[in-house]
Amino acid sequence: MKLEDCRKAYYEYSGKASDICRNLGFAGIALIWAFRVTAGEKPVIPYVLRWAGILLVSGLALDFLQYILASIVWGSYHRHKEKIGISEQEEFLAPRWINYPSIICFTLKQALIFIAYIFLVISMFNTFWK
Repeated sequence: MKLEDCRKAYYEYSGKASDICRNLGFAGIALIWAFRVTAGEKPVIPYVLRWAGILLVSGLALDFLQYILASIVWGSYHRHKEKIGISEQEEFLAPRWINYPSIICFTLKQALIFIAYIFLVISMFNTFWK
């Protein structure tokens, strides 16, 4: 196995995890809407589901922020290398820190979506097995 193989596996699995996380976020919001309670003419979202919704939306915002930060950091780094005269074909190493902002967002969004689903399961358990 080569280091390149590890990097390809990382890209594949982290990209898939992001796709799944995004889909779970939207599906969770749909579940919250489906389990809302109608009190009079207004829909009311139970307390546990409100927290789930906040976590889901925060997770989706972090998903967006992950790609914004990565594009800004990598674009700035590219421009910096261009300005100091690095040619398009020249090999160089990127600093280790350059991926930290997107890795932090990636990790946090996964955690928030996971915790939101714990709230969703608790709410569904309370709804169906009272």
